[in-house]
Amino acid sequence: METFFRYINTLPMPVWLAMMLAPRHPLTERASRSSVVLAVICAHYVGALAAAVLRGRRDGAQVNLMTLDGVRAGMSTPEGAAAAWTHALALDLFAGAWIYRECRRLEAPAAVRVPALLGTLMAGPVGLLGFLLWRAVTTRRLTIEE
Repeated sequence: METFFRYINTLPMPVWLAMMLAPRHPLTERASRSSVVLAVICAHYVGALAAAVLRGRRDGAQVNLMTLDGVRAGMSTPEGAAAAWTHALALDLFAGAWIYRECRRLEAPAAVRVPALLGTLMAGPVGLLGFLLWRAVTTRRLTIEE
């Protein structure tokens, strides 16, 4: 599982780095709209989730995604933790690509784009919330000025 963890962490990094450091490059624009990397991560999630469920059944764990104890039981194995992490990576990249495209559309400066993307990469909703707040303030200001 450690090898899988390193691999799945590394897989989306070129896209993240491109969105932060080369936002105007045509390959970055294409990568932000491509489903390939997301589909690969999602497929790995399905595999990790299946492994976690099989491990839970084998170990007799009461995995139940409708209770906190059930979720804890499911994530208490290496397979469960890998599935949860892969889940977060896929959704963070999805949100990050949307943030990147919105930054391009709104002509956001790097001082907004990079922290929003870095915050989303490192702590998902933190970066998304920061970007949404900036966008709300900017959109309101642009509307008032027009």
